[in-house]
Order: sequence, then C-alpha cells, then structure tokens
Amino acid sequence: MAKRVRSSQPEMIHCPYCGEDYSSTYKHCPFCDEVEQPVVEEDLDESGEGSRSRGGKRLATNTRGGGYGRGPSPLSIITRVISLGLIIAAVIIVITIIMPLVSKGNVGGPGENSAPAQTESVSPDPNETGTVDETTPPATEEPGTETIPAEQTATGFSLSQTEFSFSNTYPYPVTLQVTFTPAGTTGTITWTSSNPDIASVDDSGVVYHGTQTGTATITASMPGAADVTVTVYNSATSSEGLAPSGTGSGSGSGTTSASLSLNHTDFTFSGMDNPSVQMQVSGTSSTPTWSVSDTSVATISADGVVRPAGPGTATITCTVDGQALTCIVRCNF
Repeated sequence: MAKRVRSSQPEMIHCPYCGEDYSSTYKHCPFCDEVEQPVVEEDLDESGEGSRSRGGKRLATNTRGGGYGRGPSPLSIITRVISLGLIIAAVIIVITIIMPLVSKGNVGGPGENSAPAQTESVSPDPNETGTVDETTPPATEEPGTETIPAEQTATGFSLSQTEFSFSNTYPYPVTLQVTFTPAGTTGTITWTSSNPDIASVDDSGVVYHGTQTGTATITASMPGAADVTVTVYNSATSSEGLAPSGTGSGSGSGTTSASLSLNHTDFTFSGMDNPSVQMQVSGTSSTPTWSVSDTSVATISADGVVRPAGPGTATITCTVDGQALTCIVRCNF
C-alpha cells in the first residue's frame, strides 16, 4: 500500500466560535453542530437572513478544551456547604457518642490496662475434711465482758447521791440507795472504795468515814451496766461514826442484790411540837428492824414512827433482808 504523502492529509481548521480544531473534511465545526449559535452580522446575507444555519460561537461551557468555563452557581455552593456540615456533624457524633460505647464494651480486652479480677479466698471447712487445724487458738471471751447473773433482771441503775461530806459535826454513816431500771427489776451491785482509810463501804452500800481525812471515791458496779461513782469528802477526826468492827467494810467492797429504799433519807424537826414522821421501806415484804443512833435527839418505834427528842443530829437505821438502810434526822430547836 502506498504511503500517504503529507500533502494529501486533511487540513485542520480552527473554529472561530468554540475555539476547537477540526478536520477540513467536515463542512461545519462538529463541536458546534448541536448548539444553536447566535447570528452575527457577518453571517447575514443580503436579504438580512442568516446564511448559515449552523455554527457560530458556543453558548455552553467548553468542556473539551480550548474554551473557558463559567463559575459555580449559588445553589451549588449552598449544597456543598450543607453537605460539608453534615459530614462534620457525623464525625462529631461518632467521636462523642459511639466511640465511648465501643470502648466500654472492650474493657478488660486485649491491650487494656484493666486490673485483674480478685478472687475471694475461702478457708477450708474443718468439718468437710474431718480434721481441725491444731494451730488455731480457741475462741476466748473478749476482755471487758462480764457474765450477767441469771437472777439479774435490771439493765441499769442510779444512786441516791453523787457526793457528800463527813465532818465532826456530821460523822454518821450514809446509805447509798440504789434504783434499778427498768422499775421493779433487781440486780447485783459491787461496792468498792478508792481509799477505805478515808471512806469505806459495806456490802449494803453504807458508807463510813475513815481514820484519815481526804477525798475518796465510792464506785458501784453491775454486770452489763456502766459504773456509777460517788465522791466522799472526809474531815471527821472523831471516833463517832466509824465502821463497826467485823463488818468487813475495811476491804471497801461488797454486794447487794435487792432494790430496797426508804421513803426518807434526810429530814429535819424544827420543834418539839412537830408531827411525827412515818418511815417505810420498799422493795421487800419482810419486816424491818428500826434503830436510832442517839435517842436524846430522836426516837423510833418498832413500826418506824420517828419523834423528836432534843436538839442534834441522829441516824435512823433500817435493817431488812441482810441490808442496812439509813436516814439522817435533825432537830434544830
């Protein structure tokens, strides 16, 4: 086949309307064929009508090269901005909501610095194996706990006085009366003295002054209840009012187990014509025995009626159920 010479190749024509180059074999610019062209003055014939039905400058944007495109429309700009905003919102939702949920579901997974689960250690039951660890010390009672006697029904108590004084004017013994709570209950009271040489106490709660002056503390204790203390000031030097020998009060301790009390613990006659005072003891059905330390001051009958006899101070003593209860009587005339 004969090689085509260069001069026989079709000539390229540059379209003055769209700026494209096309072969001279085309009658009109193929790139302008489908677009209606504006009629320009040089294309009009003598009659004023267009001599060319096709061709002319392209009104559409040239997308195949050689021309210049138009800028984006406002609608396309708004659409792109809205799309970009939706994409950013989706990313924020994923980061702030979805990622934490996914992280919670992977706690303790591979690569997590999670603490290992602690397993509770269970000591073997000696009853299951039939053997007991001989090195385990036996259970012991906690220190400070006291065994409550079976006959004790009281859960607390109080004393008739919190402090008092002995003097040469008033050296007589004082009975500390116990009131158990709840009412009507009984308990066991242990009495102790911090210094029996200053003030001693017997097993019924009767306090006597000692041979030494000073201050002592009488303590009343009951299992299961708080201790109650009484402060005693002793300035008496006379032998009157000392604890009787053989009462055991020198040890400074004793017990009482009945809630006995007198209806009077201290009263005063102002004259010989004062009416008599009836003494009574509660907390027992036994018949008490009454006595007075000085009959020149007051007298008492077998049934507990006290009458004044002369000026001074005396002690009424009630003995019942192995206990001694006392009452001070004064005659100021």
